[in-house]
Amino acid sequence: MIINNVVPRITRQMTEADAKKERIVKIINSLAVGASLLAFVLGFLLYFMTGYTQILYPSLLEGALFMSVLLITKYGRPVHGELLMFVLHNVAIWYFGLLLGPATQVYLFGPFLAFCVFLVFQRPLAQISTLTGTVVMLLLVEVHCHRPVVAPLPLSQETETLLHWAAIFAATFLNGSALFFFAKESRYQNQQLQLLVNQLDKTNQAMRVYVRETTHEIRSPLNVVNSILQNYIETADPGKKTVQVGVAHLEAVNFACQDMQLVMSNALGWSKIEAGKDEICESPFMFTDWILQLCDTYEYLSKRRAVHIDIDFSDNLPEYILADKSKLRTIIVNLLSNAIKFTTFRSIITVKAVMQHNQLVLSVADQGPGIPESKKEYIFDPYVTDMEQRTESSGLGLPIARHIARMLGGNLTVTDNPDGNGSIFTLVLPIKATAPPLPDLHSPVDYSLLNGLKVLVVDDDHLNHLAFRLALRRMGIEVITADSGPQGFIKARIHEPDAVLMDMVMPHTSGMEMLEKFKADRKLRQIPFILVSGNCFSEVKEEVIASGADGFLSKPVNIEHLYNILKKLIAAAA
Repeated sequence: MIINNVVPRITRQMTEADAKKERIVKIINSLAVGASLLAFVLGFLLYFMTGYTQILYPSLLEGALFMSVLLITKYGRPVHGELLMFVLHNVAIWYFGLLLGPATQVYLFGPFLAFCVFLVFQRPLAQISTLTGTVVMLLLVEVHCHRPVVAPLPLSQETETLLHWAAIFAATFLNGSALFFFAKESRYQNQQLQLLVNQLDKTNQAMRVYVRETTHEIRSPLNVVNSILQNYIETADPGKKTVQVGVAHLEAVNFACQDMQLVMSNALGWSKIEAGKDEICESPFMFTDWILQLCDTYEYLSKRRAVHIDIDFSDNLPEYILADKSKLRTIIVNLLSNAIKFTTFRSIITVKAVMQHNQLVLSVADQGPGIPESKKEYIFDPYVTDMEQRTESSGLGLPIARHIARMLGGNLTVTDNPDGNGSIFTLVLPIKATAPPLPDLHSPVDYSLLNGLKVLVVDDDHLNHLAFRLALRRMGIEVITADSGPQGFIKARIHEPDAVLMDMVMPHTSGMEMLEKFKADRKLRQIPFILVSGNCFSEVKEEVIASGADGFLSKPVNIEHLYNILKKLIAAAA
């Protein structure tokens, strides 16, 4: 069941290009209304002074056509209304310039037409061509005023004087209107640019903190892996090809890898939270054994600091609950990890859980230096470090844990540990007891089902070849490797594998490009094609599936997930 009870971040309902078009349409409509009123007023005025219908009727037609711009931009294509408005101004200036002669002073309308060009047309070629045509039209009308080919209407001296001032008024009105909107658009663009600069600056600062702190958090578990492996490499007998590894050391490496995956999962989880794409998926599962196992797992991690996890669970905890297991695990794992990180050496972490009023109350108490009262809320911000205590940063664990708790209808708070130094993080969460889920009728994992298959692995990193070879050979699969997309294409045609695993990001030719090439080949298009990426954002997976790939795997690849996807795809292709 999927419950979307999270209010997503407000997103823009239109693109920047659409918003800009809308602003331009409003500008064009405003200029068209102004030009229409001007045409009606000046048309009637000049008609009453001269009595020429050659002035009145074209002026009325001009005004009506300008008003039609509003209908075209609203019910038709806005670009047609913008073009009509620009053409009408040019035709009107040309017509009345020829009809009324030098008194129209057409050169006064040049700035207005130039502003219109840059307001209406966005492409440089369109701007240059229309601006050139406008300049040529104005020059021809101006030349005609001094050397007329068609005789202008005869006007009295008083009418010419009035026409002279009317032209100045009309040009000033139009130029002022265009300049106003041009300046307004320029201010808007400057504001948007400044907002973008501020946003980029904040993003840059956040990215610096993110890289610094995430790198720091990964270094500790990476140090465990490196130390153990280096110890075995340096102490191994050079004459032997194998080395005996202690189970405890393997478990330490495994848990260190889980710790690094937690850091990466937190980073990805925070990205989902910021994008407003988090959702709740509830399912029934055994709660008491699950939470005990989770604490036992982190008991081993705590041994590195000689820390013991003391468990105190009430008898009234339900055996089975209906909840989002993944999100509940994220909260508890982050609380345990945070407690281990900040508690003092050779101390005790106490985990208590009890049901109160149909709510789970789970607390994790450490014996660390504690948190000042003024900073108890501040620590739920991403990457908080107390510089006075010189401690590690809290990373993204606590912000994500609180966000999920509130998303699930609960809360996460912090108080001082009354039994001594340290802090107590308390999770209060409404949970529903439920009946045991139906038994899983699916057959257990049987790797022998894929025995004898051939899989082509294409990756430019030979360490990934090794990782896939170990996983696939465990299933009895023959592995063929290639270092690049083109090499993989050649080997696919030679060996005709049962499936292809291809890295998305490789030099020269990407996995997406090779996908198109495979799907275009008649011999290879039926082979299941799986893209592999170190980027596990949901957007990447959606893009991969939409592109026509048969499956997607994110690194580090889980062997059971790899088995399931191969089993499903090969069964479908059979």
